[in-house]
Amino acid sequence: MKKFIKTVALALCLIMLICAFSACAEAEPLMTYGEKTISVNVYQFLLSRMKGTLYYYGYDVGNEAFWKTVVDMNGTTYDQYFCNIIKEQTVMYLVADVMFDEQGLSLSAEQEAKIDEIMARHLKNAGSENALNEELMQYGVNSEILREIYILEAKIQVLKEHLYGKNGEKIDVTEKEEYFNENYVGFRQIFLATYEYVIDEDRFGDQVYYTDDKHTAIAYDTVNGKTKTDEFGKPIKDVLGNPEYFTEDGKIAYDKENGVLGYLLTESGDPAVVALSKEKKAELYGKAQQYLMDCNGDYALFEEYIALYDESESNGIIYLNSESGYYATQNSDAAYFDEITNTLAELDYGECAIYESSYGYHVLCKYENEAGAYDDKKNEDAFGSFYDDLISRLFEELCLARRGEVKIDEEVFAGALTMQEIGANILY
Repeated sequence: MKKFIKTVALALCLIMLICAFSACAEAEPLMTYGEKTISVNVYQFLLSRMKGTLYYYGYDVGNEAFWKTVVDMNGTTYDQYFCNIIKEQTVMYLVADVMFDEQGLSLSAEQEAKIDEIMARHLKNAGSENALNEELMQYGVNSEILREIYILEAKIQVLKEHLYGKNGEKIDVTEKEEYFNENYVGFRQIFLATYEYVIDEDRFGDQVYYTDDKHTAIAYDTVNGKTKTDEFGKPIKDVLGNPEYFTEDGKIAYDKENGVLGYLLTESGDPAVVALSKEKKAELYGKAQQYLMDCNGDYALFEEYIALYDESESNGIIYLNSESGYYATQNSDAAYFDEITNTLAELDYGECAIYESSYGYHVLCKYENEAGAYDDKKNEDAFGSFYDDLISRLFEELCLARRGEVKIDEEVFAGALTMQEIGANILY
């Protein structure tokens, strides 16, 4: 009986696979623009990528309750919200395909060969064409449609470079500055940490001095110190394998003049820290308030205070300042930059404010954005994604301006797989 049930179940699975591959092969049109169409399979594949991104960032994409969560006053669920986002992305793909032809563009043989290489790698990893298609089925496509998607995305990249340049060189300066000033805020800060680094101590309870900040070797006073030998007559060595030097009273002889104090490191290799006492924290906040009162509206004085703090000071305070200020956006890797950006939004240029993060007190001063700061090498770390983001925005605006000309088959859209139903794609 069990064998019969297994056989029936296998047969049903095979039927479902055949139906799924058949649906993929048909590539049912979801949208039409002029003489071009884009299939529902492309839409479903883009859904799978979005779901894979959410999964990568730790969202509970396997939980039905997550997708049913209401996210706005209209009763929109997360499932509907993301489906609508990808619906608009699919519109962009279709419009871009039309514009690609309008501009008289084409893919080079090298670009097509690169896509074939990627497909060949997918096939090799899967082991066979059937195995690859079986895997791709959960993302709403087969290998043939996947290749078409890769070709379409290559076209979009060529179109973007044609319109804006490889690195945004074709974008008008006025557009760059407008985007810059709308999305970035310049500021400088004096950062007063509410923690201290834990100084490394030796077995005698004395502070350890190293030859450099990387703890490469212990800085011994080889002139005044003396080495000792063990019971076998061999020199006593430290944990780094170097001979130890001792003072006359039997402690470690450090070269305090040329060495640097070492900080205790955690297992991850980061300096260990300890929170300041309430008294020290209150004293530090008082200092931050004094800076705020003295410097509000006075750039010159604020910069004088910044100059008081030198990176060589080893008092456990981190001083974040740069020649032209830091630039924070909502996409910043530092979580507290989001709140700093909101704080700065309430200030006029030259005004100051105190923001308290989990790391300490940030005395902020809002600066006017320097024209062309995004092209200045000294700011390259802050503007690594500037042109990618700007090009994406301009391209999206260009494509969606034609949205009214795109015909969407709402019945096909309603029958497509949803974000909840599609597989989470992090591979293709």
